[in-house]
Amino acid sequence: MSQLLYNLFYYKTLVTSFIAPQSSAEKALELFAKPTYPKKDPEWEIEFEKEVPYNVLKIPYKEHIEAMNKRMEDKSTPFEITLVPNFPETFSCLEYLPDPNVPKREETIICIHGWGGKSLNFLKFIPKLQSLGFRVLAPDFPQHGLTGGTETGCHIFGHTVNALIRYLNSPVYLLAHSLGNVAFCVNYAISSEHERSLIHRYVGIACPDQFQFIMRRFMDMIGLSNRAWDSFVKVNDVLHGIKITDVEESKIIENFHIPILLIHDENDKELVYDVSKVIGDHLYYKHYKVGSETSEEKPSFYTSKGLGHRRILRDENIVNLVAEFFSEKIYPCK
Repeated sequence: MSQLLYNLFYYKTLVTSFIAPQSSAEKALELFAKPTYPKKDPEWEIEFEKEVPYNVLKIPYKEHIEAMNKRMEDKSTPFEITLVPNFPETFSCLEYLPDPNVPKREETIICIHGWGGKSLNFLKFIPKLQSLGFRVLAPDFPQHGLTGGTETGCHIFGHTVNALIRYLNSPVYLLAHSLGNVAFCVNYAISSEHERSLIHRYVGIACPDQFQFIMRRFMDMIGLSNRAWDSFVKVNDVLHGIKITDVEESKIIENFHIPILLIHDENDKELVYDVSKVIGDHLYYKHYKVGSETSEEKPSFYTSKGLGHRRILRDENIVNLVAEFFSEKIYPCK
């Protein structure tokens, strides 16, 4: 879109949303819920897909839908479920098996991609984790990668993570990027105590804190006036089936007394550093030690420099940091 067309769209939205906030909020939601994808797949993802063996699991949503309907009726979840989303019959999940030459780990690692992303975004992590004995599962969420569907969003992401954890019913480590971290929060919002107990470690890369921050950023981008804010909040809460505008990772993360590592880059232009730093202040364990209780303390909120929002997933130092955190004995410290 040229600058002229963008300006015309922006100011038209600004004026229209001031005059008709409700209808403008509904139209804005349609745009907000539509993923933007890269124009073409990066060459490194294409090569990785050719070279690294994997299985495609087709996991049904049927059992998950039944569980959510019951929880909605019982009101038995941390956030009240008001609507069960529209799911396709199945979602695709790429399965990378552990290296057969090393001892197999008990935990399965689930890679949770962000908005407009897909499972292959974690290509730098997968071989390293396989070499350490982990089975790695990388789901494609609806309307992303190999999975179709008529609806998507962070609520669908979170429901899918929850469905996968229930499907496994065994200990998991979670590795999330960007909006994938909101999926971590949505999973908490709709989960049972047992499902939450299966999460033994969590690494969050480029985490937003408040979902409202993402909404505000989108409003500013398209020119939706502040007069439409209340309407935009309401239509988002209805669509997401929970009070999504109350979702704050800094509050949710306080409920997890497990080893957690958050990673954010100072130069992230999509999710500014300060937005994520707030979450680090709410971690139950602010530091951790690797290997033994006499080791040097490491921060549970790690700051990188010069990697931005996406290249951070392809940085060798970040990959090694995450691999160490998942594979070694961790001693959390307050």
